[in-house]
Amino acid sequence: MKPRVWLRAWPLALIALIALGYWADKTWALRGGGDNAQAMRVVCASLANSCAVEVDGEAFRVGMIGDPKPLANFEIWVAPPAARAKSVRKVEAQLTMEGIDMGFNLFILRPDKKGVFRATVSLPFCVTGRRDWNLVLDIDNTRLTVPFVTNL
Repeated sequence: MKPRVWLRAWPLALIALIALGYWADKTWALRGGGDNAQAMRVVCASLANSCAVEVDGEAFRVGMIGDPKPLANFEIWVAPPAARAKSVRKVEAQLTMEGIDMGFNLFILRPDKKGVFRATVSLPFCVTGRRDWNLVLDIDNTRLTVPFVTNL
């Protein structure tokens, strides 16, 4: 009698699993993740020297400390204007490549004592040898894409 219960229950479990996957995908897309989200492209000559980016009409500074190389640690930082330092709720970063799924690599930047948001990150190794990366920032649900190139 027990085998018949499992024969009846597995289709319901499969439907529940599909529904959970659909919900999780939609939730990720709605909160700004995935390829569905639109991001404003920002041109920056050198993240090592920092760049000004506009978020909600205010100038933030974005930069890197260290040499961005695959499998080596470096730091990403975002400095909000002094007036907004305490009101910024969320700063997240992803490192992506156009047309290649680099896996899940969400980094949460945390504020230091001066209000500068920082995270130590590392790039995955790209087997194709490409060096063109995108730093995708989410600052209080404003998405920015900053392209950069790594050294070998």
